[in-house]
Amino acid sequence: MKKILTTICLLAGIGLCQAQTLFQDEVSKLYGYKNSDGSWLVAPQYQYAYPFEKGRKIFAVVRLDQRYGCIDNRGEMIVRSIFPTKEEALECGRQWQTGDEPGKWLYPLKNPTDRKWGFVNYYGNWKFEPEYEDAGMFVGVEPKSFAPVKKNNRWGCIDRRGTMVIAPVFLEKEHATEAGMQWIHGLHYTTWVYPTQNERGRWGYVDYLGRWVVDPKYQDCGHFGEDNMFEYAQVKRSGRWGNIDRKGEEVSFCIFFSKEEAAYALKQKVDGRDIKGWRLPVTEPATGLWGWVDYSGEWAIQPKYQEVCNFPNDTGDFAAAKYNDFWGVVGTDGTLITKHVFTLASEATKAGQEWDTHQELGHWQYPIKNTQTGYWGYVNYKGEWSIIPHFQDARTFIETWNNRVAPAKKEGKWGGIDHTGQFVIQNIYETSADAYKACREWASKSKFNAYKETTVRQSY
Repeated sequence: MKKILTTICLLAGIGLCQAQTLFQDEVSKLYGYKNSDGSWLVAPQYQYAYPFEKGRKIFAVVRLDQRYGCIDNRGEMIVRSIFPTKEEALECGRQWQTGDEPGKWLYPLKNPTDRKWGFVNYYGNWKFEPEYEDAGMFVGVEPKSFAPVKKNNRWGCIDRRGTMVIAPVFLEKEHATEAGMQWIHGLHYTTWVYPTQNERGRWGYVDYLGRWVVDPKYQDCGHFGEDNMFEYAQVKRSGRWGNIDRKGEEVSFCIFFSKEEAAYALKQKVDGRDIKGWRLPVTEPATGLWGWVDYSGEWAIQPKYQEVCNFPNDTGDFAAAKYNDFWGVVGTDGTLITKHVFTLASEATKAGQEWDTHQELGHWQYPIKNTQTGYWGYVNYKGEWSIIPHFQDARTFIETWNNRVAPAKKEGKWGGIDHTGQFVIQNIYETSADAYKACREWASKSKFNAYKETTVRQSY
């Protein structure tokens, strides 16, 4: 009896190995499989087919009705031809070959009838009926595994019982998958939060189960760091950016122009910088006027200027500001350092640098037009008249230490004046360019003579 059983098993083994040769019928152009004697063991009926996969069991991937499935060596369909790719059917066949129980392995599949997605076992039978707009592969192992699914245009996750364990609130499949990984590992149950939108397009934050932890009331928002574990995040409201903590409390008002500015402001808080030592220029939304805010978004200097410049490194002691169409310089608390008399921001900034470096008052002088009389004069860095305006026009002083001279126009002609306002070069030139040339020659010659005179004196 034992010998008979052995013989039967050997013969069965030979039979299993016979259906291994793939052939295409010349007439029908369909594929099938032949025995070793050249006869058809599996009749040609497939639009395409692949060689048999050998192992403890034998199967082959075939294409029927433009879909892929698997047959065993007797031609029995062990995986229904419902898969859109060979790779998907092949994976099902391998599950069958390993002898896993049906339903232990589930595969997302689109129903060609209504184009809804569901999940099938390796036989190709529906385990979860197609009801989703899209679906992904299961991740993890029991007792905790999940698959991302799309419903009502949002992504969530189901477990192997088909229960929606993560609410469909995420915009992207990858976002839902990340939430699912939190659900599996349980590392940050109470701290992991993720930005997403509600059905009205407003942004807020949800936990790994898809529950709102920060109400959706923002136009846009960023992540709580790369791992969604950071203490703060940037949010946008009414066109401006600010910062919130994990509870949704504002740590910086939504006043900054960009997410990057809000993040830069937040860095000052995180780094422990004195809140009064940092300020950034922004406009007041209602009026459009400029001022400066600290990193909490509070006004450090009230918005009343047409334009402003940054404080040097945002922590300097002065900044240029435009008021009534002219530029001046203000201090850290908004106190006026230089009157608003300068035409250009660069002139005001240079005056502020003089003040900041404690230069001699009047060492440098700036040409300014008196708006009431129309005449030109010169001011010191405080914006006070150092040369009374009585010129028809004036230009910047040539910046030489000992021999300051500047082109100035009077009685229709250009000449050159010294720092007292006296003409040291007679006003006989038609253009300021000619006067500038004469000024440079005078300054160079005067400097040379001064050096020569000093040398002669020292020689005695």
